[in-house]
Amino acid sequence: MLDARGGPEAGRSRGVLLDVLTRFWQEFFTALTIGGNEKIPYIRHDLQKAEWQAIERALVYGYQKMKYFPLQVSHLFVASSLFGEESITPDFLLKSFREYIAEEDREVLDMCLRDDFDLQDDDGNDNDDVLKFLSPFKCFRIPNKDSIISIISELAHQELIQKPRYVLNCWAPILDVPRCDHSFQTLEGLDQLYKSKRPIAKKTVKLLQGEQATDAERQSLDYLKKFVKSLEGKALSMFLRFCTGRDVITCDSIRICFSSLEGLQRRPVARTCVPIRELPLVLRATIDQFLYYPFFLRSLNDTLQHLTANTCTAMICYTTSSQLFVLITPRKRH
Repeated sequence: MLDARGGPEAGRSRGVLLDVLTRFWQEFFTALTIGGNEKIPYIRHDLQKAEWQAIERALVYGYQKMKYFPLQVSHLFVASSLFGEESITPDFLLKSFREYIAEEDREVLDMCLRDDFDLQDDDGNDNDDVLKFLSPFKCFRIPNKDSIISIISELAHQELIQKPRYVLNCWAPILDVPRCDHSFQTLEGLDQLYKSKRPIAKKTVKLLQGEQATDAERQSLDYLKKFVKSLEGKALSMFLRFCTGRDVITCDSIRICFSSLEGLQRRPVARTCVPIRELPLVLRATIDQFLYYPFFLRSLNDTLQHLTANTCTAMICYTTSSQLFVLITPRKRH
């Protein structure tokens, strides 16, 4: 890894690499992909075969070294790269298309796939929501009850398989490298990989482990679990990144330690070289104890916001078949 001056990055811990991998894929999804929950690479004139393969080497390197896998890469796209288009079933295609489209369009898609679908409303007028949903995909057919499923399947095939075909061809030889891992040998293994690494509050709470010797320690851990249960989506991924350096689940546990910091030093601390979290103890006072959770909540939220504002930018600046160089640029504080 290279720092902002072009020299070797001084940091050597796992946490540095994990943070760089996470940030690299965030930059990739923002600049080089389209889609909702799951994203597809899109073609740019300034990215040729060498650049697309460099990105794929980053994926393979991150998984082999740290078991980090960017879950926003379309499940279907990865399956097509590994097992070919013939492995994609109609149900898999529609399910992936639903994750690809914007959240507000999913209700329209669900309506189109119902058995009682009708393009016209009770007054005999065409449903504008359906037509507006199909229009951006350059649909040239007027849907009806008999044709709507085949039309949507064709559009899904166009968006998820046909358009990213060049990138898929670039990725396929390199993605074949981790085939020795059972997760990349079958569709079922790949599906389990996505499920096991996708963060949800219930799984994240089970990762939190710590020895509680006092009431204050038990209360602190209870507050942390309550906080995690309230998170979802990007907020939960950011919490995981704060604790482990990764925005996906890659560890069996997050160890919780307790500190006795006071005053301005009293804050949550994470050690990303190993998944350890330090919590300041909940101190007793004359006010009711339930008032402490808002202060605990504010402390955690402030910490996560600080992480978002002061993270680094990572991009691949040079790659070979055996080496991968990443440029790290710290984001300046304002």
